[in-house]
Amino acid sequence: MNHNTIVQVVLDAITLANHARDQEDQIPLDTNTGLYGVNGHLDSMSLVSLLIEVEEALMDNHGIQISLSDERAMSQANSPFLSVQSLVDYIESLIPKS
Repeated sequence: MNHNTIVQVVLDAITLANHARDQEDQIPLDTNTGLYGVNGHLDSMSLVSLLIEVEEALMDNHGIQISLSDERAMSQANSPFLSVQSLVDYIESLIPKS
């Protein structure tokens, strides 16, 4: 799976999340967008929902089964959930290279 495909999966999940959000609370569709933390657009429950949506899309559309919110993610010095780009990078690190 290439980088652009992973970016699109994450942005598609954000688009779905935006459907349930008020207009003024929309999450920008950009790789620099903050997801969680000080500059983030998501609280912990919204983050979990987004991660589940990404995991399901990877499995359903690409046959890739990964867990994004496991101990490995939580134990990293720099959270992989700070931004769209950090999440994409983390997903890339979990997918076996073919």
